[in-house]
Amino acid sequence: MQSEGHARSHWLILTCSFVGAAAFVFFALVLIVQAAFGHGSHAGNILRVALAVVFLFMALFLVAIGTLYRMSFDEEQS
Repeated sequence: MQSEGHARSHWLILTCSFVGAAAFVFFALVLIVQAAFGHGSHAGNILRVALAVVFLFMALFLVAIGTLYRMSFDEEQS
């Protein structure tokens, strides 16, 4: 029973990593759309684009962490 719960925690971490990445991508797209339609001042739009770039890198980081974590628990089983 303990190994089944341990296997679930592997999938939970992987799922949360990809869901977090999707959330970061969504917020980045919202910020880019707001900047594209001129929502706010020029300085505000520059900050929106910069924050969108940071969010995209955070999403990429979470996908990388999730993928590496998935690869690590595949190696444990073999």
